[in-house]
Amino acid sequence: MKRKNLTYGLIALILFVNVFLVNVSAAEYAENESGKKFKVIGYYSGDLFDEPLENLQTDKLTHVIYAFLIPQEDGSLIELKNPEKLRKLVEKCHADGTNVFIAVGGWSYEGNTLQPVFEEIASSDEKRKAFIENIADIVEEYNLDGVELDWEHPNASTAFIYEKLAVELSEALKQMGKEMTAALNGAWSKTAGPEPSMVLTDKCLESFSFINVMAYDISNADHSPLWFSETSIDYWLNRGVPAEKIVLGMPLYARPSWMQYRHLVSMNTEYAYKDYAPTDPLESYYNGINTLREKTVISLSKAGGVMLFDVNEDTNDKYSIVSMIDNIIKKTANLSADEMNSYITVVLNGRELVFSESEGYGKPFISEAGRTMLPLRMPLEAIGAKVRYDNENRIVTAVKDDITVKIPVDKDVVYINEKEIKTDAKSVIISGRTYIPLRTVFEAFGYQIDWHGSSRTVLLTEKERETN
Repeated sequence: MKRKNLTYGLIALILFVNVFLVNVSAAEYAENESGKKFKVIGYYSGDLFDEPLENLQTDKLTHVIYAFLIPQEDGSLIELKNPEKLRKLVEKCHADGTNVFIAVGGWSYEGNTLQPVFEEIASSDEKRKAFIENIADIVEEYNLDGVELDWEHPNASTAFIYEKLAVELSEALKQMGKEMTAALNGAWSKTAGPEPSMVLTDKCLESFSFINVMAYDISNADHSPLWFSETSIDYWLNRGVPAEKIVLGMPLYARPSWMQYRHLVSMNTEYAYKDYAPTDPLESYYNGINTLREKTVISLSKAGGVMLFDVNEDTNDKYSIVSMIDNIIKKTANLSADEMNSYITVVLNGRELVFSESEGYGKPFISEAGRTMLPLRMPLEAIGAKVRYDNENRIVTAVKDDITVKIPVDKDVVYINEKEIKTDAKSVIISGRTYIPLRTVFEAFGYQIDWHGSSRTVLLTEKERETN
């Protein structure tokens, strides 16, 4: 993971639901229709943060990756600064059924990049052997479940020795019944990415139990956009990595301020729902809860997990990203692959609208004509409209301020202040619930509608009304 001086480093390029919540913890994994386990991984930089270990939600994580174990050129390892913290972390995680890996490497140590150190170790049979033996000793001593190789980064001239190190370390860990993963770069298209991604061999990729894809740190103002998460997943799928082995990395820090998500939220709770904060002296571009929810849904549909860098930067309240991810997993635990691919999230003015069938709300769906249909009452009441239904004439009337919208059932028109407007979908009644065409009705009440197809998210945002 990219940290400079064991702080943040600089790098370029890089669910509608069954509402009866299933008693499934993240640590027991979420399983999709084919039984693949969805990973929820939290990077835990033990020496960087003041967040107490007790606050780590290990019951909602499948893995914790402890950072960092620092290599030296002769294959030896620098002693951990806080070994007792790692022991306590392993004890807490294992009590919740959560695996603990240790990350070897990182971007730099005490101001020096670690890439030359890895190159020196990997280029020597003797030093590789010593390095692997030393890692094995640490794994055994601390009762760890695996290792993450965090060499940042191999290039065309070192790809061969990277492969040798990765394959040999993986084999040694397998003999111990342990796993190995790697921190790898994201990519900007299905077929193209940075050199460290392009040069990795298939043999090397096959040695990893899964890969943590660092889909962040593109630039300051475009730190970790939604599109980059999609292209990063698509790139590794195109390279032949099975979906269940791809874990999408998601940041909990901002650029260029390097402020933590938890600190931004403590400044202003509205920042939890945004991707930008006008902090001083440097601005903060980051991922808020809505963007991270979309990334989680995308990963549930086409990848094998999500990873938070760094989980210490999360909150421990209703704005918690770990809790949000856990909630999505529980809500979608019983969905088939097809159902997951039609899961729709509705976000109204930055807040998720949760449709509970148990409370009679129904659930959004896409019509055969490709139109998004919403259960009528809850979203309209959420924007402050008064709703009534004329059973005899089968007409829904919604009134807010000076706007009256009449919605005849089974007809492709609505009446906005008595003016007939043609719609591209009919209102319908299904299982006793009325569903309305989203766009026409909400635009009538002054809302902008945006659709993110990859995560199947509807964004409803109230426009400022013009005043005379």
